[in-house]
Amino acid sequence: MQIGVDIIEINRIKKACQRKAFEKRFFTCRELSEINGKKNYYMHLSGKFAAKEAVVKALGTGFRNIKWKDIEILSDISGKPIVAITGKALEIFKSKNFKSMLVTISHSKEYAIAFAVALGGAADESSKSLYHEEDGSNSR
Repeated sequence: MQIGVDIIEINRIKKACQRKAFEKRFFTCRELSEINGKKNYYMHLSGKFAAKEAVVKALGTGFRNIKWKDIEILSDISGKPIVAITGKALEIFKSKNFKSMLVTISHSKEYAIAFAVALGGAADESSKSLYHEEDGSNSR
C-alpha cells in the first residue's frame, strides 16, 4: 500500500483556465464533460487536478514519464471519485503489483484537497515504521 496527497488553491486553477490550452492539456474530454455546466466548475476541476497529483505520489513517481491524461478522475453514479489509469501510469501501477487505486476529494471555499491510496503492491522497505514494538525504541 502507498499513499499520496495534494492540495491546490482553487483560484490558481481558475486563473490557469484563462489560458485556453490549460484544460485540454491536463484533463480528458470525459473529465471535462462530467463537470461542464456545474455551478462550482472550478472547485470540481481543482479537485480533479489535486487527485491526479495525489495518484502519482501514491505511485511513487510524480509525473516523470506520465502524461496528465494517463490519469482520469471520474465519478461513479453516486458522485464518488474513481480513478482510471492508462498508458505509462498503468505500466507503473502493474509493475508495482498494485491491485486498486482509491481517491477521495474535499473542497473548501479556497482549496481542494485529494488523498489517494494504492492498494496491494510489493513490500516496500522504505515505508516500514522505524519504531520497534519489542523494546519500544526508535531505530534512529
